[in-house]
Amino acid sequence: MADKLTKEKVAELAKEIRERAHLTYTPIGMSLIKSEAEIPEGARRPGERGQAWPVCLAENIVRTIGWTIAMTLDDQFCTMAAAGLGECELPDYLAKGQMGSHHAKNPDIGKQLQETLEAYFQEPGSTVGVMLTPATEPLFMPQGVVIYGNPSQIGKICKGIAWYRGAPVPAAGGGFGGCIVAAYAITKDERPRAVLPCSGEKVIGHTEENDIFLATPVEELPDIVEGMKATDFILPYPTPKFMFFEPRVPKSYPIDHKTYKAWKAGKK
Repeated sequence: MADKLTKEKVAELAKEIRERAHLTYTPIGMSLIKSEAEIPEGARRPGERGQAWPVCLAENIVRTIGWTIAMTLDDQFCTMAAAGLGECELPDYLAKGQMGSHHAKNPDIGKQLQETLEAYFQEPGSTVGVMLTPATEPLFMPQGVVIYGNPSQIGKICKGIAWYRGAPVPAAGGGFGGCIVAAYAITKDERPRAVLPCSGEKVIGHTEENDIFLATPVEELPDIVEGMKATDFILPYPTPKFMFFEPRVPKSYPIDHKTYKAWKAGKK
């Protein structure tokens, strides 16, 4: 299916996923780039504003405002993210668990946690940056799509993925490096992955408390749409609640019609 996908087809599929899951936000197209020559005209750069942004903040700008954003190393606020996306080596002041120690009970656990995250890293120097674009109107052909929503919305999409893959969607919730995990799912693992936003994303990326996201290669999009359609019978969205029931109230609060009928019958 990959050779049949075009920018226009990705836009069509992203729109359908957004409509079927009733997403508030626009899905984000993501690509790691090997040359600045890949950056399309019209893409915005944090450096043009004299700033450096975290990738998670750039993602939130894309999904809410609709900009296309390109970020190379000098545009990146977060060095851990830049290293994880393959733009540079991990500097010694963050290496060997020194970053992870901020997120863990003790240095040994921090080292273990960081080593787990580093398994998701791109090779140092393998990229020069990352590009993000609204997947419903992409300025470039993305490698993957990052879809933000509430747990029920992402759960609906994951249900469709399980329908055709025959397995639950793997998830990540380690508390840091969410953008690195997303890029790994798209470019190396090459299968959808649900991710709980990390602490940095919540604090400096402006991700809302009820947001989670799914990262997927674009090749999965046609199957995702098919799976969402196929599972509507068991899990549509919005989630239907059981409504055909008669409420009950305490006897001390005689507001119900049955009490009225019994009272009226007693007057005859």
